[in-house]
Amino acid sequence: MGELELSSGISLWLAIAALPLALTACTAFTKISVVLSALRVGLGAERILPWGAVFALAVVMTGVIMAPIGLSLFAGIEASGGVEGLSGAGVEVWQRALAPLSEFMTRHAAVGELEFFAELQGLGQGHPLVLIPAFLVTELGEAFVMAVLILVPLVAVDVLLAQVFVLIGLPGQPLPLVALPMKLLLFLAVNGWDVVLGGLVEGYR
Repeated sequence: MGELELSSGISLWLAIAALPLALTACTAFTKISVVLSALRVGLGAERILPWGAVFALAVVMTGVIMAPIGLSLFAGIEASGGVEGLSGAGVEVWQRALAPLSEFMTRHAAVGELEFFAELQGLGQGHPLVLIPAFLVTELGEAFVMAVLILVPLVAVDVLLAQVFVLIGLPGQPLPLVALPMKLLLFLAVNGWDVVLGGLVEGYR
């Protein structure tokens, strides 16, 4: 009995310790944080848009996207006897409880990445050691694509302003100080927050 209780306690503590990594690798957080970081850098707004604000927004948007999955997970955990029931449960019980998250990752992992990691490790495509890296690499790839789409017009503003400064004979002026309000105005003019955040949410539907 003592060994069983110790084993259950260790399982529970391991699950708690792995939770931050799971929330990063198995949810929309990575993609959202990369895209928002690219936006922050592209705007050149590191001082007026601190990383803490970007992190908070990434967490909130992750909650918006993952809320249906979270509700399904809680329902599965309750059906399996709650956290106490899972702490000493076998692999099959955990798989059933985490099925909504596995389905989410499978749906949003590229087929080519699933095949690559399955062949690389000699495991089935549904195995966590295949599914998690395939999902994460897919998310990073999509985040980079969105980052490029965000950065190109913002870089174009920098290039245009640099050319204007040269033409009017002011090459030594602080370009970032002038470019920042121009890029912010452009971002607000196209309703940038709705475009970026809406694109992130729509990518998971």
